[in-house]
Amino acid sequence: MHRTNIQAIPLKTTAYRRFTLDEAVDWVKHLCESKGCSPAVALSLAHATVAAQARGNQAVGFRHLADYLPGFSSGRINPRAEPRISRAGAIIFKSDAQGGIAQLGVDRCFDSLCHAAHANGMATLSQCNSFTSGELGDYTLRFAQAGLIALAVANGPALVAVPGAKGKTYSTNPLSFSAPSADGIPLMFDQACSAAAFVNIAHAASTGSDIPDGWAVDQ
Repeated sequence: MHRTNIQAIPLKTTAYRRFTLDEAVDWVKHLCESKGCSPAVALSLAHATVAAQARGNQAVGFRHLADYLPGFSSGRINPRAEPRISRAGAIIFKSDAQGGIAQLGVDRCFDSLCHAAHANGMATLSQCNSFTSGELGDYTLRFAQAGLIALAVANGPALVAVPGAKGKTYSTNPLSFSAPSADGIPLMFDQACSAAAFVNIAHAASTGSDIPDGWAVDQ
C-alpha cells in the first residue's frame, strides 16, 4: 500500500506532548482499535488523519476523530468493514465501502489503479456506501507522488444555500486535483465548493465559537 510521504512534512505540536509522525499514527490507530476497528481500518484512518494534521488541515486531522470515534462506537460507521472491490474493464474500478471508511477502499486498489493508469493513460475509481471522504487532497497527492495527474470529487447531502436563498440546495461538494512537478514537489489543490467545509461549521457549533460572516445563513 502506497502512502503519502508525510515524513517530509513538519509535524504540528502542542504544549503538552511532541509526537513523531510514527508515534502519532500508532496513537490514532490505538484509539480506533479501542472502538472496535479492525487493524486494517485503524491503520488506514490513522495514516490519513496524521497526514492531514501534519499538513495543517486540522478540520480533517485530529479534530475529525471526534466524528469517527463515536461513529465506530454507535455503529454509524462499520468499524470492521472490508471494501468490496470490483472492476468493469481495464480502467474502471468500483469500491463498495460496506458502510465503513472511505480511505480503506482507495488503499485497497491504489496499486492497481496506478498500474492501470500508467498502462492505459487513465483509470477511474468510484466508491459508494462510505462515511465522509476525509481530506480529498490526501488521495490526489498520493497519485501525484506516483507520477500521475489526479482528480477527486465527493458528493453529499444538501447543506448549502444558493445565493439569495434560505433553504439547503446542494452539498459542499469538495474537489481536489494534484499533479507531479519538475522540482519533485507535487502540486495539490483541495477545496470545498462552499465558503467553508462542513466540518468547520460543525466544530464551531459544538464549541459555541463564532464563524466569519458569509460562512452560513440562519434566516
